[in-house]
Amino acid sequence: MGKRITIKGKPVIEIFESFGGSYWFITEKCHKQDSIINGRVYKDDQILFGYVRLSACPEYAEWGYISETELKLLAPKVWKVPKKNWPFCPEIEEVPEREQIESKDREMKVSRPAVMGACKEVREK
Repeated sequence: MGKRITIKGKPVIEIFESFGGSYWFITEKCHKQDSIINGRVYKDDQILFGYVRLSACPEYAEWGYISETELKLLAPKVWKVPKKNWPFCPEIEEVPEREQIESKDREMKVSRPAVMGACKEVREK
């Protein structure tokens, strides 16, 4: 049985890391939009959703939307963490695939903050 990498119970699809020790744990690809970054328009920018843990204040880590273009523009100071190294990132949990499915069932029954499945809600509007 395989294992799944999660952050706060949500499956991770990408992780970005910085030289300073900040992490962006991506859990969903939400939508595309034209973004203006530093006065320049970036067409079809992929908007991501995930958990951000900045090294300057890890105690204030939070869920939110992230521009993929903005992360890429921060290179080489920010990069994608190779999947083989995900288990070594802070706050990451390795969960057996079966346990993950059971966890999702329980999650549906328990009242959770609106952030869970936030991208799905945006797409439905």
